[in-house]
Amino acid sequence: MTKTLLIISGSNESAEVARRAREIGHIVVVSDSDPQAPAFAFADSCLIADVHGAAETAAAAERYSRKIRTIDGVLCLADAALTAATVADRLRLPGPPLHVAELVSDRLAIRRCFASAGVATPWHAELFTPQELQRVMIARGRDLVIKPVENHGPDGVTRLSEVEDFTAAFQQTRLRSPAERVMVEQWLDGPHAHLAALMLNGVCHVAGSPEGAMAEMTGRAACALGISDGPVVSEIVVHQGVPHITEISARLCGSAFLAAAIGLALGETVSPNDLSP
Repeated sequence: MTKTLLIISGSNESAEVARRAREIGHIVVVSDSDPQAPAFAFADSCLIADVHGAAETAAAAERYSRKIRTIDGVLCLADAALTAATVADRLRLPGPPLHVAELVSDRLAIRRCFASAGVATPWHAELFTPQELQRVMIARGRDLVIKPVENHGPDGVTRLSEVEDFTAAFQQTRLRSPAERVMVEQWLDGPHAHLAALMLNGVCHVAGSPEGAMAEMTGRAACALGISDGPVVSEIVVHQGVPHITEISARLCGSAFLAAAIGLALGETVSPNDLSP
């Protein structure tokens, strides 16, 4: 049965997902603020809305669903969990609850949650002024990373060992934060890995053949955040033999588990036997 899928983000990665979703037989709607977004070329319909504008995207999706064609599911390919959850909540679609999306959208809240669950993460703290950053650097050196508190991907993330003007770096990061909130995190040396995973009934299924400890950690981290079903992407560094999660996002990563992720988004029953990365 043909259903209508809303894909949040018109990136190159989304373009391939949109193409494959149409091949499966679904009607595809893509939402992005860029009129030239690559995925629009593979969409049946396009919505012009900010990927990180939860209310804006939800309003556009609601108008489309009411006036043109009923949207049956939403799939996110950007670090915009709150946008996807707001759309799902507004249209009564499957997806993570708003409180889970709010948690996943806040890097400091994520790390507090991980601390309670025993999931290893690098040392971190919130910063309010460039002077605080300078004091942290005196205490901990330059192997630090500053990030916007909002979990919106790499925008505004700066490794301080690669810059000279730390005050300017702090100010630029603060400008990238909608709430003007900045955090600092210790940079950890060691092998880095990105894991594309799918949570299914609280069980983590990971694409490829990662080390067991990293797959297990991704699953524990997702469960700690309240993500029991749906795609997850984690960034893990193995520092001195111990895996640490440095980033996690509730989004689809490329075509990994695409058919299963679409099925979950559309409210279909998905079993482990259906998982083919």
